[in-house]
Amino acid sequence: MQSNFPIRSAARTTEINGVVTEFLVSAYSNRYMVVVSQTGTFGTLIHASRDNPVESCSASSYTTRILLGRRDDETLEVYARTLIELIGKHSTLPVLLCISIKEHSPQMFRAVMRELDTLRLW
Repeated sequence: MQSNFPIRSAARTTEINGVVTEFLVSAYSNRYMVVVSQTGTFGTLIHASRDNPVESCSASSYTTRILLGRRDDETLEVYARTLIELIGKHSTLPVLLCISIKEHSPQMFRAVMRELDTLRLW
């Protein structure tokens, strides 16, 4: 692969609360794709975006929409919402989040967000 390949990516596998968790972040020209998986699959696909990306207002509003997967688990949308807020501090691009988490807990949530912050391409 050439060094000027147009898609920047970062990947990491780590253990969180005893569960092997894979992370992949790819920066495309029109969005970020973020994969968080504890099952080896993409899981649920969620699109998250800032409602008005032109305004740089600190009180931005965001939209999340489940494209494919579990619609009965609101916790996954919390991951997407928090991620777009994190990215929104640095970029106006939307996010496609592919997430498959085995265990939902506040500790897992914080650890996943910490890992994603270290992989940032935004």
